[in-house]
Amino acid sequence: MLANFFGKSKPVNFILIIVLFLFYYVFNFFLVEEPQVYLDSFLDFLLVFPLFLGIFFLFNFVIYKNNLTKDDSYAFLLFVIGLGFLEIVVLDYKALLTYVLLFLFLRRVYSLRTLKTIYQKLFDAGFWLGVLLLISPYFLGYFLLLYAASFFFVKITIRTVLIPVLGIITPLFLSFSYFLWNADLASFYEIFNVVFVVDFRFYTTSYYEILTTLFLFFVLISIVFRTGKILSVSNRFKKSWLLLILHLVIAILFVGFKSEKDGSELISFLIPATILISNWMFSVKKKIIVTIVLAIFLVFSFAIHFIV
Repeated sequence: MLANFFGKSKPVNFILIIVLFLFYYVFNFFLVEEPQVYLDSFLDFLLVFPLFLGIFFLFNFVIYKNNLTKDDSYAFLLFVIGLGFLEIVVLDYKALLTYVLLFLFLRRVYSLRTLKTIYQKLFDAGFWLGVLLLISPYFLGYFLLLYAASFFFVKITIRTVLIPVLGIITPLFLSFSYFLWNADLASFYEIFNVVFVVDFRFYTTSYYEILTTLFLFFVLISIVFRTGKILSVSNRFKKSWLLLILHLVIAILFVGFKSEKDGSELISFLIPATILISNWMFSVKKKIIVTIVLAIFLVFSFAIHFIV
């Protein structure tokens, strides 16, 4: 049964999930009709595959190092299945590098729970967020996630308030200096010339409605059935749980605000969504239910490419 196999975190699980990801790629690969696209797409994938491995490693590092899930592989499996839902395997170098940077930011945010080298973590998180803002100012909402983590896990002082700001300013200042040196400040200002308008029209197609509805349905189930029990226990995980819910809200807003959408931005949504769902799955005593849920995700991740 799927629940019994992926209900524990083992090296073989990681390998099999990577194989599943490769299978998704091959599956999408043969959906392309033009022979030349086969070759170009395959070569692109060989080049970006190390970035995918980096994303997978950081995803697992964040959740296990910070105890965001139990000792299972549900979150990683669901994350890869979520990638399988996307219309094409993401081959955009900039997009993948962006999510590597996002994981570096999240790694520092969630690690604040350990109360070690707090100032360094706050600066690093701010620094990575500043880099993300240079790529896309729509990541501004994650500023709230950083300060929420600081509020939940760290004593609020002048230092803990100012250090993240210094971290954010550092890459912005370096970028400003570079453009100033090259007498091209207009390009620097153009980075932040964006309009913040929530727009989900891109996701009103049948394809994306199935994808988002399926994940949101089980996310809501997870929040409804787990929040009360988690908050009733006096431990640090309840703060992480609240942070995950806030992370989910911020990720949804990021997806809505992002002006140029191609589906890859859903990766930001899949990060907190899959972690929340995996926590509910682990708590379900009847593993046949978990197996059915995983089977539903797996079947739809392939079938969606044909039914819509």
